[in-house]
Amino acid sequence: MKIKYILFTSYSAASVAAFSEEENSQLASINQKSSGEVKTALDNLNKSVDTQISNNPDRKPLILELKKSWGDMIDKKCQLETFDSKGTDAETTEVSNCLVRYYQEEMKYFDAMLP
Repeated sequence: MKIKYILFTSYSAASVAAFSEEENSQLASINQKSSGEVKTALDNLNKSVDTQISNNPDRKPLILELKKSWGDMIDKKCQLETFDSKGTDAETTEVSNCLVRYYQEEMKYFDAMLP
């Protein structure tokens, strides 16, 4: 996932070449904010998963397997949901919003697990 995130951030930075310096700066700022929100959501999700692993060490393999499967599903859902924005100025923000939304849903699930 980290590799996809880095490639995604690099790709979106390259897509700003056709704008003025001010527009490039504004777009870069928006993209940076979006990327930060994704990182925060992913960090919070990982904390929730770690807490559940600590609370349920006997279920660690199942929890990690579920997290991986859920992550794969989120990647595919966001690719599908943001297909129309591919190559546009809104791509980074739309993908970021999608990732944040689904990471938060996953975090709520793990937070609600019984210890």
